[in-house]
Amino acid sequence: LEFAVACFRANWVDIMGFGPWAALGLWLVLATVALQGCSPDDEHAPTSTMVTTTSIPDATATTTTTTAKASAGDEHCAAWHNSNCVRCAEGFSLVGGKCFYECSSDMEEFAVVNATGKGMCLDDTTFSNCSDEMPFKWPNTNESVKSIRLFSAWQAGWPEKRRAKAWARLADFVKSNGVKVLVGTQISCNETDDDRDWQHVLDLMQMIGVEHIMGLAVGNELELLWSKKEVAADPTCIPRLWKGGYFWNKTVERVRHMDSLGDGFERIPVTSVFGGFILGMEPFVETPNAMVASYLANATAEFGRRWVFSLNIYPYFDPGNTLDPGSTDQCNNAISRCTCFNGTQCLTKSMLGAMRERMHSVTNRTDDLLWIGETGWSHPMSSTLSMPMRNCTEFSSRPVYETYYKNFLSWDLQMGDMRGPDHVFYFTMRDSVNFGMEEHFGLIGQCGETKCKLQKASTTTSWINADNLMIGSRSGAGLVDSELVV
Repeated sequence: LEFAVACFRANWVDIMGFGPWAALGLWLVLATVALQGCSPDDEHAPTSTMVTTTSIPDATATTTTTTAKASAGDEHCAAWHNSNCVRCAEGFSLVGGKCFYECSSDMEEFAVVNATGKGMCLDDTTFSNCSDEMPFKWPNTNESVKSIRLFSAWQAGWPEKRRAKAWARLADFVKSNGVKVLVGTQISCNETDDDRDWQHVLDLMQMIGVEHIMGLAVGNELELLWSKKEVAADPTCIPRLWKGGYFWNKTVERVRHMDSLGDGFERIPVTSVFGGFILGMEPFVETPNAMVASYLANATAEFGRRWVFSLNIYPYFDPGNTLDPGSTDQCNNAISRCTCFNGTQCLTKSMLGAMRERMHSVTNRTDDLLWIGETGWSHPMSSTLSMPMRNCTEFSSRPVYETYYKNFLSWDLQMGDMRGPDHVFYFTMRDSVNFGMEEHFGLIGQCGETKCKLQKASTTTSWINADNLMIGSRSGAGLVDSELVV
């Protein structure tokens, strides 16, 4: 009845226009509806409001954030009873009285090993365009997602009007499902943009809660920043970033600001995520364009065991991939080395082994934390895949895509006689566009899809719809490795 009263009060001007008897009749109808449960489309269904205001000393901006009035779990309720959601819309499942996104598949569910050590990357498309459709389960499994990697709190080019609702949905998703978040903050050639992003990160971390923060990642694959076309317009950027100390100084500044929040923020692990390119020199690449060895030496000295080494690994883009001997379109050897995780021939294991050795040479320890910031496989073929692998259609086929994902899920993160990674993030929830180039690493096609990408059918739809994708950076992991020379 209280919902009927709310509905009547909200619409009484329009109702009274029909006359008092018509108003009474409509009120009785609303009362009847209330006894059966309010419609999910009724804006007066149960709502909640959160307001977050943050002011950090020395920060360049102060941001006040008001979330959407309804929690994410309320948006897709198809039936209410006594203020409780009892049924969700298609594509959503009821979890603790709230509706969260879950794609469906006609395939048998995959097994997940060491699920607590694995997480999923939150891509730009999902976060900016359909933040209510973050999957709470790993697609094609019955296993809940327990960690996510967030690349940005909110990019400058994204619609500002969507930010409050997206943040509210993310916070509700994280708190309702017990999810940990690796939060990223950008480092670029534009200090104003970087500081704006950082203020957003501070506000969002407090909104999520320190108990849900897995770590802070300052910058992503900055060893490749010099190769980006947009950086060429500013010849002072790379020298200032590395030799001038901008990257390192901002890292220290960000951590100190975070620590000033207290309440456990000062114990959050800290990292910066790099790609395989850093393994091109011993212990790590050290050139005027990418002074990674110096940066990591400073980081481990400053933060000690609080520092986490992080590496993106993409066998799909590995420049060492070749076609089979004597073949112009077959690549069975490359598929074999790229899709396994724990054999001596497996590319992932060899890269992790090299990383562990380099870490030891820097810290003289064997138990430093190591996270894989991204890994994944593209199907259909990514437009950023280079030759000669573009000639091997099987390389980006549905069966190989499925094999890589299943092998990832069944991987126990062990590496035999060597310590494996401590955490791994899979890229990604949905297909995306990387600087205007189509990629298909998503486990789901696009926003609005209720089905997982992997189905029994031998062929799949071309999922990319540029109108529904956010053009931005996938992260650049391995995209230009084959074209770079140290």
